[in-house]
Amino acid sequence: MPATTVCRWLPADPTIIEAFVSDLLPRSRVIHGRHPTTRVRFAEVGENLETAISRAGIGLDLSRLRQHYSITVDQEPVYTVRALDPIVQDFQDFIEREGVIYAAFNEMFEQAPPPQNEDQEKIEDYVDLMEMIDTNLTTAPSFGVGVSAMVAAVPYYGIISRFCNTPAGYNAFTHPGVNRRFYRVFMAWHEYLTSTASTNVIHDGEGGWLSTAALNAMDTFDNFFICDTSDPHYGFKSYDELFVRELKAIHRAVIEPDNNAIVNSACSSTVYQLYYNLQRTDRFWIKNTPYSLNHMLAEDGYVDTFVGGTLIQAMLGSLDYHRWRSPVNGTVVRTRLISGTTHTKPPPTYYAACLDEAPLNPDGQPDLDVVSRSQDFVTAISTRALIFIQAEEPVGLMCFVGVGLGEVSTCNVVVKEGQVLQKGDELGQFHFGGSTHCLIFRPGLTVTPIEQEGRPLEGSKVRVGIDILTVTQQN
Repeated sequence: MPATTVCRWLPADPTIIEAFVSDLLPRSRVIHGRHPTTRVRFAEVGENLETAISRAGIGLDLSRLRQHYSITVDQEPVYTVRALDPIVQDFQDFIEREGVIYAAFNEMFEQAPPPQNEDQEKIEDYVDLMEMIDTNLTTAPSFGVGVSAMVAAVPYYGIISRFCNTPAGYNAFTHPGVNRRFYRVFMAWHEYLTSTASTNVIHDGEGGWLSTAALNAMDTFDNFFICDTSDPHYGFKSYDELFVRELKAIHRAVIEPDNNAIVNSACSSTVYQLYYNLQRTDRFWIKNTPYSLNHMLAEDGYVDTFVGGTLIQAMLGSLDYHRWRSPVNGTVVRTRLISGTTHTKPPPTYYAACLDEAPLNPDGQPDLDVVSRSQDFVTAISTRALIFIQAEEPVGLMCFVGVGLGEVSTCNVVVKEGQVLQKGDELGQFHFGGSTHCLIFRPGLTVTPIEQEGRPLEGSKVRVGIDILTVTQQN
């Protein structure tokens, strides 16, 4: 596994992640009736927060809490101390009930690297962590300027990242019981993100997805994406609709649509690597990890078809186009979803990563984005969609693998078995966060990368529909 990544979800500078956490944490404590710095309880569930913070002498602008409550634009805000959502309360009860998990959720705080700024608030224990998770259940990601946009777009990963690259964190985040509870948390969050309440971040003010900075970050938005600029929310009825926004046809046009020896990009993404001579099973949990087909494809009957074959993997950033489109002409043979719903024993993981010695950034600070450094590792353990396609020759049978990472626990497949595909036809979408995908080819083919504007394909940002590979049958 390389020490750095060609694409990432969190900034290399840990102080930016820490600033995000430090800004959210005091609000989270207050929402749950605890003092923002001492963590001492000052109010009980259901109490009016305005009265309670005045009584306790806490200086906090209550308007900063608005985004965490389901309050419409025209509604007079009333802020009360809230209890943990039952789903989060069950998570906390599980931690406290299961000895091994309780130990892991305490040890990870001891093993995690200390924040760079000692004056900033940091998550002190699993109680802080559960309250942060609860606070975010009714909070849609907002837009941040520059590198801060990265952590704002994957808030749960930003909250948890300091603990992912620790032995105790690995033990916790690979535990089936923990991942079942993460799954329930994310299903509840996704319910909020698909509701009209989540449009409270789709506006043109500071932190809004329609602010000038946000629109420019997304390629001059109305020139590239289908939207209604006359509507206050550009026609999007929820944060999720914004996240899976559709490109205008001209910006997803397929290069050489009738050339079956050309494979096109299935996603707007940054190419991570090409990997040759795939093995049926391999030790995917070690450094310099190989890909393990049997794990990646969840013991599918087609596994042996791809042994000795080739794989290309590419990573999507939070601002990328999150729909998948067919890279080939052909017919859908089979689709499978490996998710918290379909595979519960064990469920996929969300924040497990291949432990490493975190590389240091130019300022000598540890890089917290270990999941991005574990691209190959996560293909075997995360939520994923498998779409097997019988492509026109010379490609033959190939597989698209969409991998949802972190808070992305929804991979939506929209094609069916027997469906005839043309290059560029929609296959499905990722929802709510960071993701990666692979194209897998059978052995007996020569798969050659196509340079992108004079640069090697590996490490290049490619738009959906562009030509990325040539395929020829070996003699």
